[in-house]
Amino acid sequence: MNNNNLPLIVFDVNETLLDMSVLKNKINSLLGSSKGFRIWFGMLLHYSLVDNCTGAYHDFVSLAHATLSMTAKALKTDLDEKEKKAALATLKELPAYPDVPKGLQLLKENGFRLITLTNSPLATLTAQLQYAKLTGYFEQTLSIDNKKKYKPAAETYTWAARQSSVNVTGALLIAAHGWDIAGALQAGMQAAFIEREGQSLYPLAPTPQFTGKDLIEVSNSIIAHYK
Repeated sequence: MNNNNLPLIVFDVNETLLDMSVLKNKINSLLGSSKGFRIWFGMLLHYSLVDNCTGAYHDFVSLAHATLSMTAKALKTDLDEKEKKAALATLKELPAYPDVPKGLQLLKENGFRLITLTNSPLATLTAQLQYAKLTGYFEQTLSIDNKKKYKPAAETYTWAARQSSVNVTGALLIAAHGWDIAGALQAGMQAAFIEREGQSLYPLAPTPQFTGKDLIEVSNSIIAHYK
Protein backbone atom coordinates (compact mmCIF):
# COMPACT_ATOMS: atom_id res chain seq x y z
CA MET A 1 0.00 0.00 0.00
CA ASN A 2 1.46 3.37 -1.08
CA ASN A 3 1.08 5.69 1.92
CA ASN A 4 1.43 8.75 -0.32
CA ASN A 5 -1.88 7.91 -1.97
CA LEU A 6 -3.80 7.37 1.24
CA PRO A 7 -6.34 9.99 2.32
CA LEU A 8 -6.14 11.73 5.67
CA ILE A 9 -8.87 10.18 7.83
CA VAL A 10 -10.92 12.79 9.71
CA PHE A 11 -13.13 11.53 12.53
CA ASP A 12 -16.23 12.99 14.04
CA VAL A 13 -16.34 12.12 17.75
CA ASN A 14 -19.76 12.22 19.45
CA GLU A 15 -21.98 9.29 18.38
CA THR A 16 -19.32 8.23 15.86
CA LEU A 17 -16.55 7.12 18.22
CA LEU A 18 -18.27 7.67 21.56
CA ASP A 19 -21.48 6.03 22.77
CA MET A 20 -23.78 8.75 24.14
CA SER A 21 -26.28 6.33 25.72
CA VAL A 22 -25.37 7.36 29.29
CA LEU A 23 -25.90 11.03 28.47
CA LYS A 24 -29.08 10.20 26.57
CA ASN A 25 -30.56 8.40 29.56
CA LYS A 26 -29.66 11.24 31.92
CA ILE A 27 -31.16 13.90 29.66
CA ASN A 28 -34.35 11.88 29.12
CA SER A 29 -34.70 11.40 32.87
CA LEU A 30 -34.02 15.07 33.54
CA LEU A 31 -36.62 16.17 30.99
CA GLY A 32 -39.14 13.47 31.88
CA SER A 33 -39.46 12.37 28.26
CA SER A 34 -38.15 9.44 26.23
CA LYS A 35 -37.73 11.91 23.35
CA GLY A 36 -35.99 14.56 25.42
CA PHE A 37 -32.44 13.81 24.29
CA ARG A 38 -33.32 13.71 20.61
CA ILE A 39 -35.25 17.01 20.85
CA TRP A 40 -32.43 18.67 22.78
CA PHE A 41 -29.61 17.38 20.56
CA GLY A 42 -31.46 18.47 17.44
CA MET A 43 -31.98 21.90 18.94
CA LEU A 44 -28.30 22.07 19.90
CA LEU A 45 -27.27 21.42 16.30
CA HIS A 46 -29.92 23.84 15.05
CA TYR A 47 -28.60 26.74 17.12
CA SER A 48 -25.00 26.00 16.21
CA LEU A 49 -26.11 26.73 12.64
CA VAL A 50 -27.86 29.89 13.83
CA ASP A 51 -24.44 31.04 15.09
CA ASN A 52 -22.91 30.15 11.70
CA CYS A 53 -25.54 32.10 9.80
CA THR A 54 -25.55 35.18 12.01
CA GLY A 55 -21.80 35.51 12.47
CA ALA A 56 -22.07 34.92 16.22
CA TYR A 57 -20.11 32.27 18.11
CA HIS A 58 -20.79 30.48 21.40
CA ASP A 59 -18.88 27.33 22.25
CA PHE A 60 -20.72 24.02 22.07
CA VAL A 61 -20.95 23.60 25.85
CA SER A 62 -22.58 27.02 26.23
CA LEU A 63 -25.00 26.12 23.46
CA ALA A 64 -25.71 22.80 25.16
CA HIS A 65 -26.70 24.55 28.40
CA ALA A 66 -28.82 27.16 26.63
CA THR A 67 -30.68 24.69 24.41
CA LEU A 68 -31.26 22.28 27.29
CA SER A 69 -33.09 25.09 29.10
CA MET A 70 -35.05 25.81 25.91
CA THR A 71 -35.95 22.13 25.55
CA ALA A 72 -37.16 21.97 29.14
CA LYS A 73 -39.36 25.00 28.54
CA ALA A 74 -40.79 23.42 25.38
CA LEU A 75 -41.56 20.25 27.32
CA LYS A 76 -42.97 22.27 30.25
CA THR A 77 -40.39 20.83 32.66
CA ASP A 78 -38.63 22.66 35.48
CA LEU A 79 -34.86 22.17 35.50
CA ASP A 80 -32.67 22.19 38.57
CA GLU A 81 -29.41 23.95 37.61
CA LYS A 82 -27.23 21.53 39.57
CA GLU A 83 -28.90 18.54 37.93
CA LYS A 84 -28.52 20.16 34.51
CA LYS A 85 -24.80 20.76 35.01
CA ALA A 86 -24.30 17.25 36.36
CA ALA A 87 -26.07 15.71 33.37
CA LEU A 88 -24.09 17.72 30.82
CA ALA A 89 -20.82 16.92 32.61
CA THR A 90 -21.42 13.34 31.45
CA LEU A 91 -20.37 14.51 27.97
CA LYS A 92 -16.76 14.16 29.17
CA GLU A 93 -17.29 10.60 30.42
CA LEU A 94 -18.57 8.68 27.42
CA PRO A 95 -17.21 5.22 26.54
CA ALA A 96 -15.99 4.33 23.09
CA TYR A 97 -18.17 1.96 21.09
CA PRO A 98 -16.75 -1.61 21.31
CA ASP A 99 -15.77 -1.61 17.61
CA VAL A 100 -13.80 1.64 17.78
CA PRO A 101 -10.36 0.60 19.12
CA LYS A 102 -10.02 -2.25 16.62
CA GLY A 103 -11.30 -0.08 13.75
CA LEU A 104 -8.81 2.68 14.56
CA GLN A 105 -5.97 0.18 14.94
CA LEU A 106 -6.72 -1.34 11.54
CA LEU A 107 -6.39 2.06 9.89
CA LYS A 108 -3.21 2.92 11.79
CA GLU A 109 -1.58 -0.42 10.95
CA ASN A 110 -2.28 0.18 7.28
CA GLY A 111 -0.59 3.56 7.21
CA PHE A 112 -3.51 5.98 7.43
CA ARG A 113 -3.11 9.27 9.29
CA LEU A 114 -5.95 9.91 11.74
CA ILE A 115 -7.26 13.20 13.17
CA THR A 116 -10.47 14.32 14.86
CA LEU A 117 -12.79 17.18 13.94
CA THR A 118 -15.54 17.90 16.45
CA ASN A 119 -17.94 20.68 17.34
CA SER A 120 -17.02 20.24 21.02
CA PRO A 121 -14.47 22.63 22.59
CA LEU A 122 -10.88 21.41 22.77
CA ALA A 123 -10.96 20.96 26.56
CA THR A 124 -14.04 18.75 26.27
CA LEU A 125 -12.52 16.80 23.37
CA THR A 126 -9.29 16.21 25.28
CA ALA A 127 -11.19 14.93 28.32
CA GLN A 128 -13.39 12.71 26.14
CA LEU A 129 -10.51 11.03 24.34
CA GLN A 130 -8.60 10.50 27.58
CA TYR A 131 -11.62 8.97 29.30
CA ALA A 132 -12.31 6.66 26.34
CA LYS A 133 -8.59 5.80 26.02
CA LEU A 134 -8.44 6.91 22.38
CA THR A 135 -5.92 9.76 22.51
CA GLY A 136 -2.98 7.75 21.19
CA TYR A 137 -4.64 6.91 17.89
CA PHE A 138 -4.70 10.51 16.60
CA GLU A 139 -1.88 12.71 15.37
CA GLN A 140 -4.07 15.79 15.76
CA THR A 141 -7.24 16.44 17.77
CA LEU A 142 -9.02 19.36 16.17
CA SER A 143 -12.01 21.27 17.49
CA ILE A 144 -13.99 23.82 15.49
CA ASP A 145 -13.47 26.07 18.53
CA ASN A 146 -10.28 27.29 16.84
CA LYS A 147 -12.11 28.05 13.59
CA LYS A 148 -15.29 29.29 15.33
CA LYS A 149 -17.40 27.87 12.54
CA TYR A 150 -19.51 24.79 13.21
CA LYS A 151 -19.73 21.77 10.98
CA PRO A 152 -21.23 21.28 8.41
CA ALA A 153 -19.87 24.61 7.09
CA ALA A 154 -17.68 23.76 4.08
CA GLU A 155 -14.82 26.02 5.18
CA THR A 156 -14.46 24.09 8.43
CA TYR A 157 -13.62 20.83 6.62
CA THR A 158 -11.19 22.68 4.36
CA TRP A 159 -9.54 24.27 7.40
CA ALA A 160 -9.21 20.90 9.16
CA ALA A 161 -7.49 19.29 6.17
CA ARG A 162 -5.05 22.18 5.90
CA GLN A 163 -4.03 21.75 9.53
CA SER A 164 -2.50 18.45 8.41
CA SER A 165 -1.01 19.96 5.22
CA VAL A 166 -3.56 18.14 3.05
CA ASN A 167 -5.91 19.49 0.41
CA VAL A 168 -9.56 18.91 1.30
CA THR A 169 -9.86 16.50 -1.65
CA GLY A 170 -7.16 14.37 -0.04
CA ALA A 171 -9.17 13.80 3.14
CA LEU A 172 -11.96 11.42 4.12
CA LEU A 173 -14.47 12.04 6.90
CA ILE A 174 -15.82 9.16 8.99
CA ALA A 175 -19.04 10.07 10.81
CA ALA A 176 -22.38 8.69 12.00
CA HIS A 177 -24.41 11.80 11.13
CA GLY A 178 -26.01 12.44 7.76
CA TRP A 179 -25.56 16.20 8.10
CA ASP A 180 -21.82 15.79 8.76
CA ILE A 181 -21.39 13.46 5.79
CA ALA A 182 -23.30 15.92 3.58
CA GLY A 183 -21.08 18.81 4.68
CA ALA A 184 -17.83 16.93 4.06
CA LEU A 185 -18.91 15.74 0.61
CA GLN A 186 -20.01 19.23 -0.43
CA ALA A 187 -16.63 20.57 0.75
CA GLY A 188 -14.80 18.10 -1.51
CA MET A 189 -13.86 15.38 0.96
CA GLN A 190 -14.62 11.71 0.56
CA ALA A 191 -16.82 10.29 3.32
CA ALA A 192 -17.69 7.09 5.16
CA PHE A 193 -20.94 6.66 7.06
CA ILE A 194 -21.21 4.44 10.15
CA GLU A 195 -24.77 3.20 10.53
CA ARG A 196 -25.11 3.74 14.28
CA GLU A 197 -28.53 3.04 15.77
CA GLY A 198 -31.01 5.85 15.08
CA GLN A 199 -28.81 7.52 12.46
CA SER A 200 -29.45 7.84 8.72
CA LEU A 201 -28.02 9.54 5.67
CA TYR A 202 -29.55 12.71 4.26
CA PRO A 203 -31.20 11.41 1.04
CA LEU A 204 -30.87 14.74 -0.81
CA ALA A 205 -27.08 14.87 -0.35
CA PRO A 206 -24.44 13.05 -2.40
CA THR A 207 -23.83 9.40 -1.47
CA PRO A 208 -20.72 8.68 0.63
CA GLN A 209 -18.04 6.46 -0.86
CA PHE A 210 -18.17 4.00 2.06
CA THR A 211 -20.81 2.77 4.51
CA GLY A 212 -20.78 0.10 7.20
CA LYS A 213 -22.55 -1.05 10.33
CA ASP A 214 -19.53 -0.22 12.52
CA LEU A 215 -16.00 1.19 12.33
CA ILE A 216 -14.40 -2.21 11.74
CA GLU A 217 -16.50 -2.75 8.62
CA VAL A 218 -15.88 0.79 7.39
CA SER A 219 -12.13 0.54 8.04
CA ASN A 220 -11.85 -2.76 6.18
CA SER A 221 -13.72 -1.28 3.21
CA ILE A 222 -11.40 1.75 3.09
CA ILE A 223 -8.29 -0.44 3.41
CA ALA A 224 -9.48 -2.80 0.66
CA HIS A 225 -10.15 0.15 -1.65
CA TYR A 226 -6.65 1.59 -1.27
CA LYS A 227 -4.69 -1.67 -1.43
